[in-house]
Amino acid sequence: MDAGAVNDPVLELALRHAREQRDEITLWLAAQVLMSDDVALADDALQDRLLILQDRIENMMRARYGLPDRDAGHGSARER
Repeated sequence: MDAGAVNDPVLELALRHAREQRDEITLWLAAQVLMSDDVALADDALQDRLLILQDRIENMMRARYGLPDRDAGHGSARER
């Protein structure tokens, strides 16, 4: 495999979607970085809100591709 070729169709699809949704992926990753901060780790309410934010971002991306919400049939992020 050369440096530019991907032979895994699932990985290729994931990379294509990441490129198409770069803004949302960036927001999702920013929330992930915040959740690894020591101050954020000490604040349970902040951690919960960041998880809810990530779920909302993921659901926006899912909606764009016609996929069901991540939590469809499983309750909201707050209930988990």
